[in-house]
Amino acid sequence: MKTVKKYLFEKRYHFSRFQFNLAGAFFLFVGFVFATYFTALKLPSVFALNDTTKTWTFNTSNAGSYTYDSSLVTVDDSGARPADNTNKITNPAFSSDNSSWSVAALPPTGWVEVPGNSGTFGTSNFLAMKYEAKCAATSDPTTGLTTPVNSPYDTYNWGAASGVACTSANNRQVVSVASGFPIAQINQTEASTACGTIALGSTTSHLITNAEWMTLARNAEAQNTNWSGGSVGSGYLYAGHNDNQPAKALIASTTDTGNNACAYTDSAGTTEAPASCPTNTASNTSGTAGNQKRVLSLSNGSSLWDISGNVWEWNSDIQSTAIDTTAGWVEWNHANIAAGARDLYGPSSSSYLSAQGMGKVYGGALNNGFLRGAYWGYTSFAGAFALSFV
Repeated sequence: MKTVKKYLFEKRYHFSRFQFNLAGAFFLFVGFVFATYFTALKLPSVFALNDTTKTWTFNTSNAGSYTYDSSLVTVDDSGARPADNTNKITNPAFSSDNSSWSVAALPPTGWVEVPGNSGTFGTSNFLAMKYEAKCAATSDPTTGLTTPVNSPYDTYNWGAASGVACTSANNRQVVSVASGFPIAQINQTEASTACGTIALGSTTSHLITNAEWMTLARNAEAQNTNWSGGSVGSGYLYAGHNDNQPAKALIASTTDTGNNACAYTDSAGTTEAPASCPTNTASNTSGTAGNQKRVLSLSNGSSLWDISGNVWEWNSDIQSTAIDTTAGWVEWNHANIAAGARDLYGPSSSSYLSAQGMGKVYGGALNNGFLRGAYWGYTSFAGAFALSFV
């Protein structure tokens, strides 16, 4: 009876729906806080968000902890590498279809790659100065110097007093840059020595050979864009600054295209991009005012400045066999040009003469050095194939 009485008449505790909801919200909040804390604490390790937390090493001591194909991968104490005589990618057709592949150089700043001509001149790809040689301070090799100057011709006087000669002893070096005056008053031996001081990676450069000169000149001759008429053989091959206006050497532009290719060839020599370049495209007008395009392009897209005109360029060769027996300027088809000489030293066609911007030949004694290109005042004598023996 007592139990029944207690069940029927004693006061019971009651909870409202709101109280249940409040309790549920409290426990839900506590669970969320703890879950967030532990997740934030452990998540970076679980997903390796910080890659400095773990350094993975794959070598002989722990290679057993990894799954890999030993026929493809060799593991030693230095790590892993492809197994010998193993290729992951193969091209069975490569041996019969490889004509589009070539070995390319990575030119340093101021240099360009010249495609080789093994068949005619025995050359492979090589590097050549993009600009005529300049002198710069070793502390600033990107800026060509303008002193000592051979006034009023704006050339760097190599033969000046020893205290300012372009040598390492004077904290100067030979460079290929657009700025500065081109080096002149230098003989072939001095030019050869100067070129030998230029370091290119682990090698040194050398004075360009006739074979190398002919490789780049013939390549330029074969490009439509280097002819005033827009196609090979039409008009004239651009021959640079050769109209004697202004009557001095010119600095180059850092821009190779557009009217900048005729930089400073206005009569005053002050305009980097003349209004028109060139003004006349007819043959036999290369040496007249307004036609002084100084940039020639090669088949690989490289651009070379002042191959002809501006200042003479030394080659390392000497005339060991008489090429020209005359005592004056003659065309490449002159009767006194030795048989076969044009094939080795001149343009590709006997019909390409000074009217086509090729330049002429000036005879000289045996064992004289090769000068090529001509200088700013040589009008029809200048050209990529101009040759004088001095």
